[in-house]
Amino acid sequence: MAVFVLQDINDNFLTKALEWRDDCSAAEVYCSLHKDVALNHLLEVNAKNPDLRARVVACEAGPKKRPLLPQKQSAA
Repeated sequence: MAVFVLQDINDNFLTKALEWRDDCSAAEVYCSLHKDVALNHLLEVNAKNPDLRARVVACEAGPKKRPLLPQKQSAA
């Protein structure tokens, strides 16, 4: 099953507290079971910050339907 999260161009995820963070846990990340709900939330966030470059990302759902967030690529 997939869940949908919001991610900006800096690979930060939107949290439930409406903060963009890259060091958050799956329990803190805003996620939706429905893509249209996630798109609506993206539009609301974009209305507050028109310069925001964010997208809806599909992730696999883990325990308790929390997203399994992709690991960051290291620049080595």
